Amino acid sequence: MYQSTHSDNRSTRILALQRSGLLNRTGHEQFGHLTDHVRDILDVPVAIVSLVDEERQVFAGHSGLPSPWDERGETPITHSFCQYVVDRNEPLEISDARLDPLLKDNPAIGDIGVVAYLGVPLELPDGEVVGALAAIHSEARDWTDVDKRRLQSIARMVEKEMAVRISESRWHSLFESLQEGFILARLVRDESGNVIDWRYEEVNTVWYDLVGMAHGSVIGRTIREIIPNIEDAWVEEFAEVVRTGTPLRFTRQVGPMGRWYDGLAQSVGGDRFTVIFIEVTDRIGEQRRQDALIRFGDELRDIKSVADVTLAAARCVSEGMPADRVGFGTVDWRSETVNIAIDWCASGVASIAGKHDFRSFGSYIEDLKRGDTVAIDDVTMDERTAASADAFASLQIGSLLNLPVIENEQLVLVVFAHSRNLHAWSDEELRFVRQVGDRTQAAIGRIRAEETQKILNGELSHRLKNSFAMVQAIATQTLKGVEDREAVNALSKRLRALSQAHDVLLQESWSSARLRDVVAAVLSVFEVGDRFVIKGRSIEIGSRATLSLSLLLHELGTNAVKYGALSAPDGHVEIDWSVKRENDEERLYFSWKERGGPPAKEPEGRGFGSRIIRTGLIGSGGVVLNYGEQGFEALMSASLSQMQQT
Repeated sequence: MYQSTHSDNRSTRILALQRSGLLNRTGHEQFGHLTDHVRDILDVPVAIVSLVDEERQVFAGHSGLPSPWDERGETPITHSFCQYVVDRNEPLEISDARLDPLLKDNPAIGDIGVVAYLGVPLELPDGEVVGALAAIHSEARDWTDVDKRRLQSIARMVEKEMAVRISESRWHSLFESLQEGFILARLVRDESGNVIDWRYEEVNTVWYDLVGMAHGSVIGRTIREIIPNIEDAWVEEFAEVVRTGTPLRFTRQVGPMGRWYDGLAQSVGGDRFTVIFIEVTDRIGEQRRQDALIRFGDELRDIKSVADVTLAAARCVSEGMPADRVGFGTVDWRSETVNIAIDWCASGVASIAGKHDFRSFGSYIEDLKRGDTVAIDDVTMDERTAASADAFASLQIGSLLNLPVIENEQLVLVVFAHSRNLHAWSDEELRFVRQVGDRTQAAIGRIRAEETQKILNGELSHRLKNSFAMVQAIATQTLKGVEDREAVNALSKRLRALSQAHDVLLQESWSSARLRDVVAAVLSVFEVGDRFVIKGRSIEIGSRATLSLSLLLHELGTNAVKYGALSAPDGHVEIDWSVKRENDEERLYFSWKERGGPPAKEPEGRGFGSRIIRTGLIGSGGVVLNYGEQGFEALMSASLSQMQQT
């Protein structure tokens, strides 16, 4: 007499079974070979590995089950003999179920032909009894102790394989829960043992999404089959990982969609290796855009023409955007045409250099005239371009991006990017293009302002030269009767030095000048070739210091020609300057050294020239003079901030 005893931990047992993963595979595939073994050893027509769930029993392995149960792989719990093995956690021997008070009405007798039944419990590694291994006969049979021992022996084998399956199931569950792509692969070698490829053995679901491929399309195939033009490094580097056992971290672009990935490859024994990776296309794109903007900014500092600015802008867009064609064109807004002088094209994409009518390609010219960036992901779907889809197709344009450049409220230039495939322009890409546009317009504005200033400076310079010439003429006429012609000539040269200083300032928009330019311009009047050796870093000085330094240099140069190093055939003057920080202040040190001339002698008098030299760089002193055997030396210093005041 057998009665089912529902244990208090029944729900715990069912939960353990459901978590084990054993219910995910049914039929013959898991333990079918062991049920074949039971049939052979016990000489029965049917053997099953049954897992007892809440409302059903599932066959994790079976052999000899009649149709349709062999296809279904399970029965309702009402058909189960194995539930009693599980509930009681002990073997169940039934010689003839038709005569058993508990089982005589069980529908499995008629539906499946279960007459004689011998079942033993199956435990999970943690001890939970979740099923039974059973031998079944359609005729009455008395089971022997040998039958039971043999069945129990095979049950231990089933339990061991259950443990393996559970481990694999948990690993696979973890494998599938990863947010990273995961590959298990094996190297492929030629007859000589050389690695020529590698083959996918397992990938997780995320892998397909990360590389943009159809699910289930790679297992058993090689990387060269999937991506025929894959770089050799993808095979060679992973072969090196297997050979050395040294993990490899990488950042690479791969696949038909040009995505970027960070990954780690590791050897797992034999010719097998794993790769775990994440997509970093957005990060790489952002870095590329930042680098392009930095290079663009560096270029703009030295660019002097509008044409070069637009050329640099188009190059910047090409470096920062995933486009197949990038270029720029000048716009005639009256005729609504664009003349494309040059463009950069990917392999297989034709140039569109030449003149084009905007209206032949849709109606977005109005957006450009307003200064709006035009970003169209699909030219066949956007209402502004759909009617011109054939025209775009002839130019290999699937998506487009147009950046307008406005001058004096008129559209004058367009920088463009085209993609032959559909491309959804991201917010980051649009922001990048707007940044390029802002820098382009600012640079063009600067160049236009400089061109205007240059015209104004030229006119001002012309007038100042006329004024200085008039002053010199008046001075010459006024001092015509003065017998000391040296003094008259000195005045004339000082006026000329001031004129040179004004020329330098006018070239630099009057407010400041480069120190080297001031030195070179003032000393050029002495016409002594390369006997002035000029050194020193690039420093801007203000207009006040420019005029003061010009008179100072003129006096030093005059003295060198008359009495110092430049009065000798082999003499020269070394001029150098540097900036040093002292007491939380930056100071400019200016050095004048005469070499190769006669020994220097301190002048007896204190003329105008001597007084100018002693007042220093900005008329406030800071001068050390040395009259030595090697020649005259002067070291002057002043606050850099005062030197740079306008």
